[in-house]
Amino acid sequence: MLYTKTEAGKIELQARAAGLTPSQRQVLILCDGERHAEDLLAMMPPDTLKSALERLVNLGLLAGRDVAARARPVEIELTEADRYRAIVELATSLAMDLGFTARVKAQLQIERANTVADLSNVVTLLCSHLTEKHKDTPLMSLRLNKLRQLAAA
Repeated sequence: MLYTKTEAGKIELQARAAGLTPSQRQVLILCDGERHAEDLLAMMPPDTLKSALERLVNLGLLAGRDVAARARPVEIELTEADRYRAIVELATSLAMDLGFTARVKAQLQIERANTVADLSNVVTLLCSHLTEKHKDTPLMSLRLNKLRQLAAA
């Protein structure tokens, strides 16, 4: 299933008149006509997504259409060096969302790290700070989950 914003949905993003919850608004934003339902499920809990989609469709803010299933991407096995670089890059970008002191601490830990194992403390720091700060943000959850996966692999 592929969901797209209707004209009313586009207007709602500007007007904020329908009284949407933060998760419903997030779903409305994420439904760009390119993300499949599976993509959305990877970003938020199924119950939250289902109820938000139902409400948004009932309000006429989203329109759904059946599409052919997509081919699943092939998982690529990363070398240890590639994993290290990916973790450093993602951790550095995530650190920008921290407060000043935590950001400096994270950046120093990233700079001192020489191996994936050395990065485990910064991954823990980022996940603990950002999970609490952005707990209702599906995109942040997705980025943190990717960081955890890279560090654990």
